[in-house]
Amino acid sequence: MYLKHSLFFSIMVTLVGCQSLPQSSQPSTQQGSKKTESATRNPDGVQVTPYDQPEIKRESMNVIIPPQQKKTTQTFDDGRNLPAFKKLIQQTQSAYKSGKWTEAEQAALQAQRIAPQSAETYMYLALVANNTNQAKKADALARRGLSYAQSNAMKRQLWQIVLKAAQNNKDATSLKEAQAQIKAL
Repeated sequence: MYLKHSLFFSIMVTLVGCQSLPQSSQPSTQQGSKKTESATRNPDGVQVTPYDQPEIKRESMNVIIPPQQKKTTQTFDDGRNLPAFKKLIQQTQSAYKSGKWTEAEQAALQAQRIAPQSAETYMYLALVANNTNQAKKADALARRGLSYAQSNAMKRQLWQIVLKAAQNNKDATSLKEAQAQIKAL
């Protein structure tokens, strides 16, 4: 035990000895005298010492300002213009209108794979979920669709689905939120 402590102590002394390196070759009194000659004191007692190097010179540069462009509403391509998506949405609509919920859901899921950022697929999936007594799923799908909805008409339809899901689920807070959002649109 004593051997371990003495070995540890000797290693520590060696490491501490290695850390003490000699300072620069100039005497410290010369360095201090240079700094104190040009240093000034503020009324607050702060000593300000300027750098030995000259200031950075500022140069004026010509700035090219681009011409103003027309502000356009920013829309993103969500894939609704693809022919396969259009066909699948038509199949979804016809299956939904005829009350074939599984066919409508399958077609909407296929359309969603083609255009995952289309709010229309979420709308149909939420409608199918509402009609199959899955109110929580319908609410979640409609809210996901709201994040992709670009037009106020689509947002209104999705909020109406949230409203119906809240009525089916007897959720008063979602019901009030949906009513407020529909009034705002």
